[in-house]
Amino acid sequence: MNDAQYVEHLPIFLEIAQQGSFSAAARKLGMVPSSLVRHIDTLEQQLGVVLFIRSTRGLILTDAGDMLKNRAIALQADIIAVRAELTSLNTAPQGVLRLSCLPTFGKTTLLPLLPTLTQRHPKLSVELDLTERQTDPKRELLDAAVRIGEQKDSTLYASRIGTQRWMMCASADYVARFGRPDSLAALTQHRLIGRFHKQQPACWAQILDAPLLNQCNIVLRCDDFSAQRQATLSGMGIAFLPNWVVGDDVQANRLLALMGGPRGEEQAIYLMRPVAKISAKLAALISLLPKNIGQ
Repeated sequence: MNDAQYVEHLPIFLEIAQQGSFSAAARKLGMVPSSLVRHIDTLEQQLGVVLFIRSTRGLILTDAGDMLKNRAIALQADIIAVRAELTSLNTAPQGVLRLSCLPTFGKTTLLPLLPTLTQRHPKLSVELDLTERQTDPKRELLDAAVRIGEQKDSTLYASRIGTQRWMMCASADYVARFGRPDSLAALTQHRLIGRFHKQQPACWAQILDAPLLNQCNIVLRCDDFSAQRQATLSGMGIAFLPNWVVGDDVQANRLLALMGGPRGEEQAIYLMRPVAKISAKLAALISLLPKNIGQ
């Protein structure tokens, strides 16, 4: 067996094992499912074992497949560490900076920085995965992932880049027409914009109990924070959103702050990376970030 050929199939094998199907892995990798099937067929032939039980219901790892998955994850983590250490030797950022974050965070905070980043460092390119799911920097070969809230993953290294607070806000036009709520109970007399998740507008569910929430008039339910912000700017209703989404609008008087989070809760915003040393390319991005996002 050619060891070099065997190793080249491992990232594809891992993606399929993590996604649970050829089609899902193909969408993530930007490939066609038939190509992934050929990779696995070749890998199984080279190893002389069956890695997946294939059926119309999906894929199930065999014992051999499960063993290979666990070993491949560890090998991939070592490869990431070596790559990061080698990259950190370069004084000039270069290569591909791979990041993941929530879609709205990427659009509002990271994307505006990328033109300057790539102009300053012409040999640097960026892969930005805008996703709601919690990515694994080690398994997915990411330089960093933005996460919000306390982190229990002790295998990652964290750099705090900001603080998330929740803000209740509306446009001046909305307040002129409907007034300001002076309490949570008064929200039942207003028009609310909420995040649609599991049949509940999740943002409001943080501060309103179910009986009160059921009395509220939710005029828009949408999972996208950017869309909620646009609806709020248009005067459609009152939104309850993170400060990094609407903070600039409040400072510029495009939106009026009505009430903060009643419990005064804060969550840290972190860049989570798989290795201890910050690479030159990640350091270049960090240098462009606001000193404390959300302040």
